[in-house]
Amino acid sequence: MSKSLTETEPLLYAVGLSKSYNTKTKEVRVLTEASLEVHSGEILGIVGASGSGKSTLLHILGGLDRPQGGNVFFKGENIFHQKNGFLEQFRNRHIGFVFQTFNLLPDFTALENAMFPGLIANRDKILVQEKAEELLGLLGLKDRLHHKPGELSGGETQRVALARSLVNQPELVLADEPTGNLDSRASQDFMDLARKLNEEMNQTFVIVTHSAKIARSLDRVLQLADGLVNPIGKDLIL
Repeated sequence: MSKSLTETEPLLYAVGLSKSYNTKTKEVRVLTEASLEVHSGEILGIVGASGSGKSTLLHILGGLDRPQGGNVFFKGENIFHQKNGFLEQFRNRHIGFVFQTFNLLPDFTALENAMFPGLIANRDKILVQEKAEELLGLLGLKDRLHHKPGELSGGETQRVALARSLVNQPELVLADEPTGNLDSRASQDFMDLARKLNEEMNQTFVIVTHSAKIARSLDRVLQLADGLVNPIGKDLIL
C-alpha cells in the first residue's frame, strides 16, 4: 500500500513566509509566517479573498519573487540560499507556470510558444519540438499547431499555455487563476485536462482559484487569510 501524503517527504515546502508591500499611505502585509507542504502527485488548491496574497505566495513558491522572511525548500534544498543563477535554472527545469493572462507571445505560433521553455534550457530543438507537438496533440490542438494566439479561442490559448508549462517535464506546475478568463465549459475542460495529466503522468499541480466548484474538485485545499495558510474542509468552501 502506498504511503499517505503525511508519511512522504514533501516535494516542496515553505516555512514562515512573510511579505509586505508599501503603498503611499501604509504598509500592506500579505504573508505572515505562512507555511505549507506540496506532495508529489497531488493537485493542491489555494483559495482566499481577492488581495489576500495568493499570487504573491505562488510567485514565491516558484522563485519568481523572494520573501522578506522564511524559506522555501524543493526536494529538501533551500531555493533562496543558493549561488547566483540558481533560481533561473530552478524555474526553467523544475517548475511550470500557467497564468490567468496566458502570457503567450502574439507573433509566434502555438507550437513555437510551447517550445520556448525547452529552447531557453538549451535542449535539442528537434526533441523540444517533438515534445511540444506531443503535448499539444494530447491537449486537443493537433490541428492548431501553426495558429497564432490571436487565431485561437480562450480555451485553446490556455491549453497552449499548459503545454508550454509542461514541455520541460517539470515536477511541479503552479497555476495562478488558470480559468479566470474562461467560460464555464472551457474552465471544466482545463480542469479535466489537469486531472488527466495528474492521473496519467503523476503531474503535481498547485492551483490558485476563486472558483468554489474547482476548489472542491481538488485533492486538498488550503485557505490564505490574514497572511496565514490553513487547511479548509471542502464543505466550508464558499
